[in-house]
Amino acid sequence: MANTNGINSNRNSIDASKGKSPVHHETATATRQGDRATNQDRCAILSRETGVLLLLADGLGGEPRGELAAQVYIDSMGQAFEQADWPITDPAQFLVSSITRSHAAIMAAGEEELPPVRPMTTCVASLVQHPLACWAHAGDSRLYLLRNGQVLARTRDHSLVQEYIERGELQENEREQHPLRNYVTRSLGGTGPAPVVELSDITGLQPGDTLLLCSDGLWSALPETRLTELATASDLSQAVQRIAAEAEQASRPYSDNITLAVLQVAGD
Repeated sequence: MANTNGINSNRNSIDASKGKSPVHHETATATRQGDRATNQDRCAILSRETGVLLLLADGLGGEPRGELAAQVYIDSMGQAFEQADWPITDPAQFLVSSITRSHAAIMAAGEEELPPVRPMTTCVASLVQHPLACWAHAGDSRLYLLRNGQVLARTRDHSLVQEYIERGELQENEREQHPLRNYVTRSLGGTGPAPVVELSDITGLQPGDTLLLCSDGLWSALPETRLTELATASDLSQAVQRIAAEAEQASRPYSDNITLAVLQVAGD
């Protein structure tokens, strides 16, 4: 993907109640290389007591070592999660500050390469402290909150095509045919300051809710109605692997890397 960075880090935060009530959930991940020479996507699901941190990154292919940027993001966020006081009383502050630090870590890692490089990546993260969730993102990797077979919430892409759609210059169904469809307007790494991180409200999760984090290789290849079927899967792990394979097949011979990380709250 091509890229233009955001300008400043958004320090906005939202206070949340302490998450102390354990709620049963199931998680699953899948990643596929597609028709690309390498897989520059990364994801992780990390657990601590009553909380979970879901992470996903899509290294930008238009710059060298996108996979380095994605992996440093995962590692940096994981370290912040493990070192944070528990429970995390301000999820928004945690996500913004941790993502900002990962931006600096990516830049430092690029400088250590011989020769130095400027790797970049999209990012999306969700902190779940049952029964509350908060998420943040930069770029066009998405988070979906699925409830009762519907999309209750979805992140807004930071991309030129999304801006065209919002200005009425492009229709949603024309997104995938636009020549600048992969041009994101916010990312981590590169040479500029940390991008503005877009935050969700603190959101209460209900039994049966599903959080889906995914790279554009998934959501651009399949209709949204197919993604919502994950919420009713009887075997989440199998369903996640199956939908990744479907997305890969649907977009061949030009399949992108495809990655998803899913958390599903147990039913009543």
